[in-house]
Amino acid sequence: MLHLLVGALVAASPSPGDLAFKAGRFDEAFTAYTAAATANPDDLEARLGAGTIELYRNRLDDAERAFRAVLAKDPQNTRARGRLAAALAREGSPGIFVIDWHGAREVDLPLLGIDPLPTVHVTVNGHELTLFVDTGATTIDLSTEAAQAVGAQVTSEGQGVFAGGKTGGVGSTSLARVGVGDMTIAAMPGEVVPGLGSIGTTHIDGAIGTSFLDHFLATIDYRRKLLVLRPASDSAAFEADAARRNADLRPMWLVGDHFLFATAHVNAAPEALFNIDTGGSGIGVQLTQSALAAAHIAPDLAHAQTFHGGGGEAKAVPFRASVTLGRRTKRNVPGLYFSEGDQYGIFPFTVEGTITHEFFRDTALTFDFVAMRMLDE
Repeated sequence: MLHLLVGALVAASPSPGDLAFKAGRFDEAFTAYTAAATANPDDLEARLGAGTIELYRNRLDDAERAFRAVLAKDPQNTRARGRLAAALAREGSPGIFVIDWHGAREVDLPLLGIDPLPTVHVTVNGHELTLFVDTGATTIDLSTEAAQAVGAQVTSEGQGVFAGGKTGGVGSTSLARVGVGDMTIAAMPGEVVPGLGSIGTTHIDGAIGTSFLDHFLATIDYRRKLLVLRPASDSAAFEADAARRNADLRPMWLVGDHFLFATAHVNAAPEALFNIDTGGSGIGVQLTQSALAAAHIAPDLAHAQTFHGGGGEAKAVPFRASVTLGRRTKRNVPGLYFSEGDQYGIFPFTVEGTITHEFFRDTALTFDFVAMRMLDE
C-alpha cells in the first residue's frame, strides 16, 4: 500500500546530478551533486540534491547539515525546509515511540502464517489484533473497525495513492500502548487506511510496516516463521558477521516515511530501481509498462483480473518473469501489470515496479536501517 506524497526536485535545467537522480541512480547522483557543490558553493540545487540523497540513505546529520546550508543562503526555500522537517521527523521526538524491552535483547514474534501474507498478534491499547507484516505500510496501519475497537482518535490526512494509481482517504492517530511479544511501545504513531479488514478469506485488523521496523534491526524470517526484532545498535555486529560470511548485502534507500527502494532486474532487462513492498499477496513483482517492454513481456490484456487494494478495485494483468535482486534470482515469479495506471507517479524519480511477497516468502529478509542495507538469504 502506497501513500503520502513525496516532493520532487525542481531545477531550471537538468544537471548531471538531476539526470542521474531522475533515473533512480542515487549514488551516481550524489557524486555529481557533491562535485557541483564543491566547484560552486553557491549551487544550492546541488546542495539540496546531495542532502536529499543523504536523507534517502538515512544519514540524518549529513542531510540536516545540507538543508540548513541551503536555508542559510535562501531562507524561503520551501523544498529545503520541507526536507529538513522530514529529517527531523525521522529522528523522532521525546515521548514518541518509546520502547521498553523489559530486559530482553531480542524479540522473536511468531508468525501465525506466511500466506497469503505473514501475520502476527500484537496488542494495541489492551486489545489483541492480527496484523500482517508489510513494508508498504507505515508504523501500524489499522482498519477503520480496528481503530474504533481500540479507541483510537483519528485525524484525516487527505488522500493516499495505492496500487493501480487508485486513491483513498487516510487518517493519522496515536496508539497509547502497543505490545509486541514481551516488548511494549508507548505513544506509537499510527494510520487508518481504507481497504484493510481481510486478505482474501483471512481476517486482519491492519498492518505493521516500515516506520515500525526502522526502529530496529528487523528480520522477517519466513522460513522459521518469526518476526525478529533486535536493537538498531546491533547493526555493526550484523554487518561484520555478514562480511565474514560474504553475505549478499544490498544497498537500500528510504524515501518519505516508509518507502523502501533497491535495484534489481527482471528477465534480461537492465538493472533499475524497484520499490521493496512485501505486502503484495499472491504476487512477487509488479511492473510498469516500460519495465514490461524492457523485459520483453507482452501482457495478455484479454485476461485482466480485478485487484482490490487500498484505493478500491483496479484492473491487473498477470504474467510470469525471472527476478534478480543481488545474487539471488527467482524464476517463474507471478507478477501483475496495472493497465489503467500505477502508483509510482508520486515519486520524483523513475520506479520500474515493486518486488513483493512471492519473491521473499522462502527467505529470511533483514533490514538494517543504520547501514541502509538489506539481506535476503
